[in-house]
Amino acid sequence: MIYRLTVECIDGWHYDHETIRIIDIDESETMYALFDIIREANGFGFDHSHLFYLGRTPQNKKIIFGNKEDYYPNECRPYNSTLSSIYPLGNLKFYFLYDFGDQWIFQIKKSRKLLEADPDFKYPKIVEKIGEDPEAHLYNA
Repeated sequence: MIYRLTVECIDGWHYDHETIRIIDIDESETMYALFDIIREANGFGFDHSHLFYLGRTPQNKKIIFGNKEDYYPNECRPYNSTLSSIYPLGNLKFYFLYDFGDQWIFQIKKSRKLLEADPDFKYPKIVEKIGEDPEAHLYNA
């Protein structure tokens, strides 16, 4: 089955405009694949630390998915965890943090409706981009 995810930037050091990405991704994909499509959809590189986490608020990192060599060595769940292994979230929310300096925080919401895979498409795919990339205004000044 395919998850439709809404990935919305909700905070960051330079956060000043709406940035929303709609992504379709197979439920069996890992956090690696999700990172790669979010990175592509927002114009980010591979040059900053990042992690996924579950929490009640953006500041609450209850369950962390990341690389053990990064900042949370004893608390991380593996990055090869599948998306289907984290849903349903219960009373937690799903977040992505990119760049521990600029602190780009994205909330990830899954549509309740599961989609059938379309054999004509390669997943994951970016369905829609709303707003500029988070750092676009930094380079266009």
